[in-house]
Amino acid sequence: MATLLTLIQTRGNTVNFFMRRSGPELWKTLTSVSKSGQKKGRRNTRQPVRPLNRFYRIGSSPMKVEFPGLNAPMRYKDDTEGLMAIAEQTEDEIRTSMGATRTILEEKDTGKKKRNREKLHPMERGFSGTQLVGQKLGAPPPLDGVDFDDFETYCLEVKRTSNMTNVFGRVHTMSALVVTGNGRGLAGYAVGKAPIHRTTTAIINGMGMASRKIFHVELHEGRTIYQDFYAECRNTRVFAQRRPRGFGLTCHPRLIKICEAIGIKDIYVKVEGSTKNYLALTHAFVTGLLNQETHQQLAERKGLHVVEMSPSRHFLPQIVASPISTELKTEETLEALDRLNLDDFYGEGRYPLRKPKALPFFSNLEGHLDARWRKHPFRNQESTMIRLIADNMVPRWTRDARTAWAEQRNERMTAGVEPIPLGIGLSHVVPKKDD
Repeated sequence: MATLLTLIQTRGNTVNFFMRRSGPELWKTLTSVSKSGQKKGRRNTRQPVRPLNRFYRIGSSPMKVEFPGLNAPMRYKDDTEGLMAIAEQTEDEIRTSMGATRTILEEKDTGKKKRNREKLHPMERGFSGTQLVGQKLGAPPPLDGVDFDDFETYCLEVKRTSNMTNVFGRVHTMSALVVTGNGRGLAGYAVGKAPIHRTTTAIINGMGMASRKIFHVELHEGRTIYQDFYAECRNTRVFAQRRPRGFGLTCHPRLIKICEAIGIKDIYVKVEGSTKNYLALTHAFVTGLLNQETHQQLAERKGLHVVEMSPSRHFLPQIVASPISTELKTEETLEALDRLNLDDFYGEGRYPLRKPKALPFFSNLEGHLDARWRKHPFRNQESTMIRLIADNMVPRWTRDARTAWAEQRNERMTAGVEPIPLGIGLSHVVPKKDD
């Protein structure tokens, strides 16, 4: 048996800090928190007590060194083999000692109960992975005998809030912003609170509060808003614009969930300022929806016909509402305020910031400017081609067909059948004199 006596330095009467204190006392120096620290929430930042003796046991290394008095019997002074020695091991013992730590970790994992998470469709997931924020949470609980079976609930935000008290110090709570609606104009939103680490309780409390704060939103054609509007709350500014059928929802992700709960299908919303204050964003958008007017309310307030010019009807005017209880105004009784543009009235004189598209890096290079100048004479060629083919002037857009069409038109103009067009730089036609 080999010896390690020549490699090991021995020392007697060794007394240090770690020998004076026990293991629990040493761990207390790392894990203890004062009373003032507990009030400030420093207990969660301390590391837990780790069972080091499970993984680091003296003499249990792969070499299997024998320490007399620890993992081997005491030896006599006249023992010629020394105090420490390396024991011989078989291959099975070496393999078992190498996988001992892995075996302990596997036993530790099997003792825990793994939570089976339900696999969701990508369209049903939240804003970030498997979090509850952004997922469909179902209908809120019944309230005073009223069922909300046709309602759908979304959680917009979950965060930790704190409040400083004179008795308990800083008290942390969970806050959840919840919105619910039936998709037909009825909706409500509220903020639910619960003790720290009680996220589900905060969401449930928010669902109950939102079901008690239901409001109704008028929808144009059951899919969009009646007019563009501007709304603000704190540092969040919202510009909402009506869009035609089939446009979809182009807005902030939180506003998309609010629109789905209310029943808005086509809208464009631009958010400026703070986009992370979700409570202010929700309050500003809902305030703008509740302050909008229907076409009939606008006609009654103005005393004028409400005329819509839609691109689907080639911008031909169409009366959509007329005053009933209010006398119709004439051209002589109109005031300057009545001639105000509706976009300026509902937008309060504010318009969203439209940043111009950045030019490419080669826009001012000499070669690019020369290429644009060479293409300049042909800038209207595509529109001219479409017009000539649509008017059946040219059967095909080929050089022979264009030449034949030009010769026929020249003959008609020479014979006086068709007048010569007079454009810019051609004010009069003077016949050529015969010499």
